[in-house]
Amino acid sequence: MDEQLVRARETLDDPKAPAAERVHDARKRFKEIRALLRLIRDPLGGQFADENASFRDAARELAAARDADAVLEALDKLALPRAVAKRARKAVEAQRASHPPLEPVIANVQEQLVIAQGRLGMWPQLDDSFDTIAPGLLRTYREGRRGLNSHRDAEELHEWRKRVKEHWYHAQLLRHVWPEMMKPYADVLSTLSKTLGDHHDLHVLRDLVPELADVIDARQAELEQQAMSIGRRVYAEKPAAWLARMRNTWKAWIRTAP
Repeated sequence: MDEQLVRARETLDDPKAPAAERVHDARKRFKEIRALLRLIRDPLGGQFADENASFRDAARELAAARDADAVLEALDKLALPRAVAKRARKAVEAQRASHPPLEPVIANVQEQLVIAQGRLGMWPQLDDSFDTIAPGLLRTYREGRRGLNSHRDAEELHEWRKRVKEHWYHAQLLRHVWPEMMKPYADVLSTLSKTLGDHHDLHVLRDLVPELADVIDARQAELEQQAMSIGRRVYAEKPAAWLARMRNTWKAWIRTAP
């Protein structure tokens, strides 16, 4: 956690990077931080809610600028006539221009990160064992599997993506237990997350530029089909069976670690 907080502060402090780039990188750190918190939710006890809310609110402060850039990237991926693309870009950029200046927002988030580092000393002692993270691993995997089987619309797909992304971060944290297996697994989760992310960005674009509805609907249908195909493989195992396999892999790693 301390490592992620340091990275987030350094990212936001980087004088050479444009503000939008600093915001994008910091938001990635916040997502990793919240995934870590969900991994140790049970042993954190009542502190989890306060920590999670703190980083959720900080990410929301930075969200508007990054969302506008993501929508522009989604627009560029669509095969549109030049005139249509130009009108759509103008609408998105007008919406982005209405956002408040980034630097005061960044400064406020920096202050929050300093306070968050100070709170680390108040965390309970966590046992160095698989049992510390097992409930968090199980919960995130189960919620991701439930999202695969129960989504109905774009907003629910977006919620599924959050669980997929958390599972991806957890897989990266566990990469050392079996690198030959965990790295490809994390890569597949990354692909799934990006596919669902593209779907969400198009959903936002559709609201901003309704005239693109038909094109966007067609592309979203393709992305949803791709996501379902990947998701069925990622979440093929029942949660208890998946967790048992990870526990056994962890035990094998501990026995063979130098």
